[in-house]
Amino acid sequence: MADADATTSQLDLEYIKTLIPFNELQDHQFQEAINCCEQINVPERKKLFKRGDDNQHWYYLITGAINLIDENFGVTSLWTGDEQCLSALDDQTPHRVSAITTADCVLLKVDKKRLELAMTWEQADTSEGDSNEEETDWMSSLLESDVFAKIPPANIQRLFATFKSITQKKGDVVISEGDAGDRFYVIEKGQAQVSKRTSNGVEKIVKLGPGNFFGEEALIGGTTRNATITMLSDGALMFLNEDDFKSLLEQPVLNSVTEQDLPALKGDFKEAVVLDVRLSGEFKHFHRDDSINIPLNKLRTRMFDLDKDIAYVVSNNAGPRSELGTYLLIKAGFHAYLLQESTD
Repeated sequence: MADADATTSQLDLEYIKTLIPFNELQDHQFQEAINCCEQINVPERKKLFKRGDDNQHWYYLITGAINLIDENFGVTSLWTGDEQCLSALDDQTPHRVSAITTADCVLLKVDKKRLELAMTWEQADTSEGDSNEEETDWMSSLLESDVFAKIPPANIQRLFATFKSITQKKGDVVISEGDAGDRFYVIEKGQAQVSKRTSNGVEKIVKLGPGNFFGEEALIGGTTRNATITMLSDGALMFLNEDDFKSLLEQPVLNSVTEQDLPALKGDFKEAVVLDVRLSGEFKHFHRDDSINIPLNKLRTRMFDLDKDIAYVVSNNAGPRSELGTYLLIKAGFHAYLLQESTD
């Protein structure tokens, strides 16, 4: 594939604006769309994709030459400046042709799913008149997160219809550590402070701004709030109640796999590792022979040593802890799945 031999270079924004569908995007939509792109240099005689492959990226030929080869070995040759190059090279899923460079090429590589999500999100929020810049900021920030990038486009319109807004004053405590969780929040306007109780008193952890979200861990794990969120300024929050959060966000994001899926999953990644998030004592008492143990309470610190080219399959033997462990890995940008144990 192109990635193994490609080098990146600076995006040519003016040229990208001539490509389909970038040429029809409004300025704020275009700014979001280019976050899904990288410009790569690929040498001669390299295969970009082959017929039958899943189409995860779109490729646009900027300079160079490429042959597209169909199932009957018919060849279509494309060169710099051909009108067909204004569209992605074979944007069908799965690919109907194979693509091989016949000269040194500069290509635009686009994360297809993320671009489609960005365009769907923006278009779902289309209203009369121009978009509000602050609204665009918080939505764009959400799209840049690994969690929201996994939301099916069909859910996006429902999200806009379901999110509710509340105003907040400086000093308001939005959630308190130890309270039961009942809502998922996104900051629309303003700033907030995250703080936690420690043996040395209350510790300030991090500041949050538009597009940052919080409150989901208590809903997924069925636990109490693990931090306090206090407004640092006047602002506004968007929120979902627990039922809407689970149906629109949690369930679509937490990908489940079965034992039968594991061989195929191992073929898609460098490796697929079964991860057990129970406490070490629980793990020692009984566990899968092929699993490794990282207790949930240590996952945040130990995930920095994990490999993002590996798929992590979280064993569903710890109830909500397994779901929360899967979510934390996805949020951190890992390929994570929840393994549904056999009931036989």
